[in-house]
Formats: sequence, structure tokens, C-alpha cells
Amino acid sequence: MGKTILVTGKEGFLGNEISQHFLSQGCRVAVSVPPRKESYPSVDQDRTLLQFPWSRRSPVAAKNFLLQTLQEFESLDEAWIIITPERESFGLAELAPLALDESLDNAVKGTLYLVRELLQRQANQPGLVLRFVFYDEDPASLPPLAALHYQGLKGMVNALLVQARKRNLTLWVYEALVPRLEDYLSYILSSKTPLPGRWNLLGEKKTLMNTIFPRKEAP
Repeated sequence: MGKTILVTGKEGFLGNEISQHFLSQGCRVAVSVPPRKESYPSVDQDRTLLQFPWSRRSPVAAKNFLLQTLQEFESLDEAWIIITPERESFGLAELAPLALDESLDNAVKGTLYLVRELLQRQANQPGLVLRFVFYDEDPASLPPLAALHYQGLKGMVNALLVQARKRNLTLWVYEALVPRLEDYLSYILSSKTPLPGRWNLLGEKKTLMNTIFPRKEAP
């Protein structure tokens, strides 16, 4: 049996394609799906795909996502955290406080809760690989709230990279500078992607050097 892979956001293109890629490689895959009323974790008949309804507003749900994966597959080798901001339909000034709270809960807190659980697991299992995949068609034009989510999580990952280098932990980070999802998917799944511990950027041909030798964040 192949590796055990955890992937967030099966409802999105990247999450779905990454999970399908690893299933085709003979891996066992645990994926998060949006929670619905009376929805429960489910496993396919081959016992290779676990779908977990993840309520991102709950720290307990993040813990249970990891525990359910370990209970079903007895191991975890890699975790892929997909970060794609949702562009709000109203301006920041028009959003009610409740809408702001819900947005923070869903887009930021849920990711933090799960990353916390994975880091705790990695502390006891240094071989666990964490991979962060950032994507937006045009990050430079994100509306204020979405920019807060996206750039704030990038800042968190920058800090994690510094810690990972000091503790010899394996952490990969990817971002696309072009809006071509298919190219980006091929890039992050390629064995030729540069080494972990830095930003791996997919850009235009004129920025090929940034792709091969991605920027290294200052500690």
C-alpha cells in the first residue's frame, strides 16, 4: 500500500485533482469536504478514500479530521493544505460584523486549527511532510478581506519556514504567479520541483529563474 495523504478542499479544482492524483498512484487519501446537515465521515469500498466533513469554525473538527485519518489508515505521510481565498461580494465597509466573523472563522481560523494539529503531529513524527499550496488568479487585486486572509496566511507560512529550517522539518510552499491552473498543478506534482524549505514559484518564462531558484525568505 502506498503513502497516506491528507488534502484539504476536495470541492475545489486543486484539492480534487491532487487527491485524484494520489489515488491513482495507489495511495490512501483523506480529503475534507464541506459539512452538510447530518453528514458523517465516509470511506469508499476499497478503503482508500476517506471524505471528512470539515467544519472550519471548529477546533474539534480539525482534531477529529486528523484523528479519523489516523484511525482509518493508521499512518499519515503528507498533508496538503490548499489556500484559495474567496472574494467577497461586498466591500469591507458594507460587511456586517457577523459576516466578518464568519469569514475569519472559515478562511483563517479553520486553517490555523488544522495546521496546529499537524504541527503537533510533526513534532512527534518528524518525517511528516507539510505542503502549503497558495493560489488566486490575481493576488494583486484581491479585495480587502480576502487579501487579509491570503497575505496573513502567507506571513504565517513564512514564519513556519524559518522554524522548519531550524528544526530540520520538511515543509514545502507553492504559489502561482500565473493564472493557469493546469500548469500549476503539473508544477506542484512534479518531482523536479525545487527543494523544500522555501517558496516554489511558478511564473512566466521570463521569470523562469524565479521558478528554478525561488526566493528565500529572510529569517
